[in-house]
This record gives sequence, structure tokens and C-alpha cells, in this order.
Amino acid sequence: MKWLHFSDCINNGGTSQLFIDFSPSTKGKKGQVVRFLHDPDQFKVIADSFETYLKKLMDNEYDFIDEDDLD
Repeated sequence: MKWLHFSDCINNGGTSQLFIDFSPSTKGKKGQVVRFLHDPDQFKVIADSFETYLKKLMDNEYDFIDEDDLD
């Protein structure tokens, strides 16, 4: 497997990891973003590309910087 791990996430009391997949199955696309969710262990393709993943974050107005944490 040729996966690039780029994020560890904490969500709703669980943990997950995000990867860019450079060796997809015949059903997937090279460069797709895959989420590994722990407990129960499962994989899910969440975007066709890293660019698509970032666009989803921007479209949903995800706060990349918490202004309350700025000094």
C-alpha cells in the first residue's frame, strides 16, 4: 500500500486518520482521500482527491484558525 498519512483526528470521542491513497483498488482513484475510523475499524473514501477534500472544508466554512487562540 502506498498511502500518505496526513492527519490524526479526534471526533465525537473517537479517533480517525486521513490518508492520500496512491495505490487504489480498481474501484478507486489515485490520490483519493481515505479515512480510517477506529472502533469499529473501518475505511471510507471521503474525497476523490486532496483538492476536493480541501474544497469541501472551505465550502463548509471550516475554521482552520481559531481566532480565540490567537494572542
